[in-house]
Amino acid sequence: MKYFTSDLHLHHPFVAALRGYTKPEWAHLTPDELRDHAKRSRESLATMVDWQQHDMDVIGHINELVGERDELYVLGDLSTGGTRSLMGALEQRDRLRVPRWRRHLILGNHDLDQSMNMCRRMMDTFSSVCVKGATVIDGYNILLSHFQFRHHFEQPTPSGLSTNACDPKYAKYAFVDDCHGNSLLLHGHTHAKERFEFDNPRELNVGVDAWNMRPVSEEQVIEEFSNAYGVGE
Repeated sequence: MKYFTSDLHLHHPFVAALRGYTKPEWAHLTPDELRDHAKRSRESLATMVDWQQHDMDVIGHINELVGERDELYVLGDLSTGGTRSLMGALEQRDRLRVPRWRRHLILGNHDLDQSMNMCRRMMDTFSSVCVKGATVIDGYNILLSHFQFRHHFEQPTPSGLSTNACDPKYAKYAFVDDCHGNSLLLHGHTHAKERFEFDNPRELNVGVDAWNMRPVSEEQVIEEFSNAYGVGE
C-alpha cells in the first residue's frame, strides 16, 4: 500500500502550538501571542509547547498505518527548515517502521535551500528526494508536489490557510495544471483543514492538518477523487 502525508513539521514548536500542543500553563495564549511573548522575554517558545509529544504523535500515527512492506511519500516540510530542527526531524527515521528504501521525500518550502551536508542527510533517510514527483494509483497518473497548482499563487490567500499558502515566490516549484484540466494532484503546504481547500476536485490536500494527523492511503486517495471528481467510476 502507498501512503501519503505532508507538513510533519517535527521539531517545530510554533506549528505544534497551532495543533493544540501548548502546555496547560500557557494555554491562555494563542500561538501568535506565545511567539510574541518569547520574543519579548527570555522564555523559549520550545519550553511553552509540548512539541516532543507532537512529534511522537505524528510518528506514532504513521507507524499505526504504514508497515514494513508499504511505501511512504512525504510531500514536504519535515521541520522548521533550520539545521537543528531538520537534524532532529531526520533522527526520527529510526522510529519509523517503513524502511528507508520505501520512503520518498518531495521537498517543501521548509526543506529547500539546504546545505550539501543536510541534503546528504536527507538522502540517507529517504530513498528518493525530489522537488516534484508522480506515481500511479489504480491506473491513474497522480502528480506529487508540496504545493498546489501554480495558478493559485496568482490569487490572494483564502481564509483558513497558512499566511504563506499563496506566496508568489513558491509558484516556480508548483505544477502547471494541464490545458485540458485533467491532472490529478496530491499536495500539502496550506495547512488547511479542508481536503479540497481550493474547491478543485482534482487537487487533494494530504497534509496532516486535513487528515487528523495521519497519512492517507492510496485507497483513500482514489475514494476522495472519486467522490469529488468521479475518478474510478
